[in-house]
Amino acid sequence: MNKTTFAILTLLFNNLGIPCFIQGNAKSGILRIVLNFVTCGIIGFINFIMGIILAIEIFKMTDEEFEEKKGTLTKGIPA
Repeated sequence: MNKTTFAILTLLFNNLGIPCFIQGNAKSGILRIVLNFVTCGIIGFINFIMGIILAIEIFKMTDEEFEEKKGTLTKGIPA
């Protein structure tokens, strides 16, 4: 998946854990979905804001930096 597509999906669907599923970390993606429901959307809102920040960082990266950090981009985001 290219950098632009991943950044757009992160921007739109980070609260649903889609970037985690794309990177092969299904456990974290499922945990985000469950915590989103359990906390009545509070964690989802936080993940949405963090997704905006992460998408901006991805857009700033070069293609080489993106390929280097590909598997670890969603680390540090709640759930």
